[in-house]
Amino acid sequence: MSGDQTRTRERTAESDVGTEFEVELGEEASDPGPTEEAGLRQRVGGRAKRLFSPRAFVAALLLSVGGLVAVDAVVPLPGAGLLGVFAAAFLFGLVSERRRYLETTVAGGLAFGASALVGYVVIAALGGIGAPLAAVAGGVGALVGAVGNYFGRDLRDGLTREI
Repeated sequence: MSGDQTRTRERTAESDVGTEFEVELGEEASDPGPTEEAGLRQRVGGRAKRLFSPRAFVAALLLSVGGLVAVDAVVPLPGAGLLGVFAAAFLFGLVSERRRYLETTVAGGLAFGASALVGYVVIAALGGIGAPLAAVAGGVGALVGAVGNYFGRDLRDGLTREI
């Protein structure tokens, strides 16, 4: 075999993590062409979509806001919306096929952080504690969203596993 030929590594079904090289055999390795640059962009874009899917994030955010509003309408206690965020993340983890912890964590944090700011707008504005209030509420909402998704995925795994 000649030294200027390169081999192509293909992904196997078992390995989700690995390096992919998409170089055509006829091209020089030192002269990157537009196809190699486009291949790199596609690989980076594909990996970014696996880490964070905007479509899944919007779905998780809508579910979190819906659960938060529904529980706040029924239970008029401060912080009751966390139960709605948990239920929404649990449902999202139950029905999603892939692990979407990042999306549900960010969605839960945004939903509960915004809810805390809206619920305590006078105190946040006059007391000057808007940013710390949003940060603490967002952190708690993010934690609840991640835990809810974890339990939903765990139940899905238990229901779909063969005995």
